[in-house]
Amino acid sequence: MSNGSLEVMQNVSANLRQARQQQGYSQERLAERAGISRRMLVNIEAGESNASIATVDKLASALGLSFAEVVRPPPLADKVPGLPLRIWQGERADSHASLLESVTKPGVTLELWRWQLAAGDSYYAEADAPGCHEVLYVLEGSLQVQLAQQSHTLQAGETLTFASDQVYSYHNRDAVACAFTKNILMYPHGALAAE
Repeated sequence: MSNGSLEVMQNVSANLRQARQQQGYSQERLAERAGISRRMLVNIEAGESNASIATVDKLASALGLSFAEVVRPPPLADKVPGLPLRIWQGERADSHASLLESVTKPGVTLELWRWQLAAGDSYYAEADAPGCHEVLYVLEGSLQVQLAQQSHTLQAGETLTFASDQVYSYHNRDAVACAFTKNILMYPHGALAAE
């Protein structure tokens, strides 16, 4: 993960390698299915690459796994797999994101996240898979959400739902930290949501 914890990067490395081998994919084939370079996959599996959240999600989808299954500690790890798990850490200590829960049912995955952005900080996201949506709820402070065609500023207690299959970003323009939750509704690799 971009600025993710070493523990999460090690989890991703082990889980991707194990799932890829169990499913009989070469690194080249998995990279092609996920739409990333083979070199990037090699580096991720070696624990030498700090992949973005979107890249890890693409790899998980290509393997038919949820994002949570890829970032959790491997099943054979000494600790019990579980959540919450800090996935992203910004350059400032007050900027971070944790995956709180993930539920996968046939045809859909729902994730619950808690985010915090330090005063003046931003987070830039890659587009999610087609059909994905986010629901944001601001807990504290003010959050600006920049979408491809529009910008929204949310105050504490306000919500926003948007299709996240576009490039988007979060900005905290205030002098105090902003905290918010986000739910991500995702569909299997290649499947579109019925609108």
